[in-house]
Amino acid sequence: MKNILIFGHSRAGKTTLAQRLGREFQMNIINEDHLVNTFGKAFPALGIGECHGSLTSHDIHIGGDDIDYERTTRNITPFMAYYLCELANHARQATGTPFVADLTFFDFDVAIPLMQQTLADACGMTLADAFIFIGLDNHKTIEALFADIRKHDTAEDWTHSLSDDELLAHCAENVGADEAFYEKWRGLAWQRYDVTEGRKRVFDRIAADLKI
Repeated sequence: MKNILIFGHSRAGKTTLAQRLGREFQMNIINEDHLVNTFGKAFPALGIGECHGSLTSHDIHIGGDDIDYERTTRNITPFMAYYLCELANHARQATGTPFVADLTFFDFDVAIPLMQQTLADACGMTLADAFIFIGLDNHKTIEALFADIRKHDTAEDWTHSLSDDELLAHCAENVGADEAFYEKWRGLAWQRYDVTEGRKRVFDRIAADLKI
């Protein structure tokens, strides 16, 4: 089994899918949000984590902290690129245990060239040798996503405290699929899945596809 990198909009189910695949395939689970929280608390000078100033619709609330999305993505991306390659090389050489990672703060323009060069230099691998890229697409309307979040939110969810206008702005950023993005990075051989409806059924299909 190759290592798996999961991407998608907020509320697409990245973390849920990573946990499912980790259990089913005995993979280590890498949650980028946990790393962001750790950096924010341990090394605040790195500019990863807490948001200073007013939030925008791009910013995120994780684990009680307001996260500046653009700054955090810019500052953590090089670390994630090298970290994922180090883990992939270690899994290949030492443990034999692959990992699944759900990624939110990830600049492809920065990360992919770094990862390609790092893997080539360290072990002669390509990205295709080391990783499966899974994209989760959500084609709900803004209004449908808004209604879904309001229906299922609890006090523990970061969106619970958003006003209707703030949540609608968040939903507008998190629907649809960016076809230009997939076209630009088509060389990564994406495995794409539509999670608009029946997400559990879709996750069952993903797990089945990975067994082939």
